[in-house]
Amino acid sequence: MKILINNEHTEVPNGTTVNEVVLTTLQLNSAGMAIAVNDAVVPKHLWKLTLLKENDRMLLIKACSGG
Repeated sequence: MKILINNEHTEVPNGTTVNEVVLTTLQLNSAGMAIAVNDAVVPKHLWKLTLLKENDRMLLIKACSGG
């Protein structure tokens, strides 16, 4: 199924969770990351339970240090 991740079209299998997108699809470290799906923030403890649907929009924001 197709979803948008930070405004880029991405293909993921049906039944994919937010956590699977972060760890498997994008291969990112989730530390310091915030995620919204369809403009609603998803708390980190719900990432493994939040299933994505066709045409969902994910916004990933990663904190970084520096000045």
